[in-house]
Amino acid sequence: MIIAIIMAGGKGKRLKVNIEKPLLKFQNKTLIDHVIQTLFNSKYIDEILVAISPNTSKTKKYLLNKYNTDFNYNFHKEGFNRFNEIKEFNETNHESRSDSEKVKKLFLHIFNTFGLGYVEDLSYILRTLEKFSNKDVLVFINSDLPLISSDIIDYTIENYLNNDKEALSLMVPLHIFEQYNIEPSFVIDSLVPSGFNILVSKDVVQDEEILILSKLELAFNINTFDDLIFLNKYVKQLKHYESLPN
Repeated sequence: MIIAIIMAGGKGKRLKVNIEKPLLKFQNKTLIDHVIQTLFNSKYIDEILVAISPNTSKTKKYLLNKYNTDFNYNFHKEGFNRFNEIKEFNETNHESRSDSEKVKKLFLHIFNTFGLGYVEDLSYILRTLEKFSNKDVLVFINSDLPLISSDIIDYTIENYLNNDKEALSLMVPLHIFEQYNIEPSFVIDSLVPSGFNILVSKDVVQDEEILILSKLELAFNINTFDDLIFLNKYVKQLKHYESLPN
């Protein structure tokens, strides 16, 4: 099984605005809605978990209301069932999908973490899901990647499935950031982590493949309000150029 896990429990300290980062809006849609819709359009994803925390209680409420689900992947208690009171998530905006794909149904769950930090929450998720299976493929994606496409997600998953390593990290070359004057959050050997990783469902150190994609869409990781302003300006400029006659 391939399970997508949206990491949406961070404090978002660098934003300096009174709103939880997953609920920031880009083109009249929240960041987390962009990611959910993109994952729904992937041909590989079987389930979606949104990992929230006490830091993102409003995001939890928003998801419960919008997607009509009262199910919680609540592992703070001992003894739990994997599937209980599941609601089906049906994305209504399918215009680009074929008739056969339009009937696809996907389960959307909320996963409660402690919000201690990205690494700590990731480890907690791995430990928890390992109790069910140590063979599930877990696709971790940050909630602040509004431009990532289902094509990029599927291409990355295909690369993962075609190699023999347990983990994969998607990286973006630093020159993409430099070309567009985007400030990277972290740089490793001229590569910038994209916020998209694949792991097997077990809490151990895993042999990792590095996949490098020169995709501008992956550079727009919204960490500050200035990032969001820049993204809106870029998209408006892109639409302007696309509307010009040849």
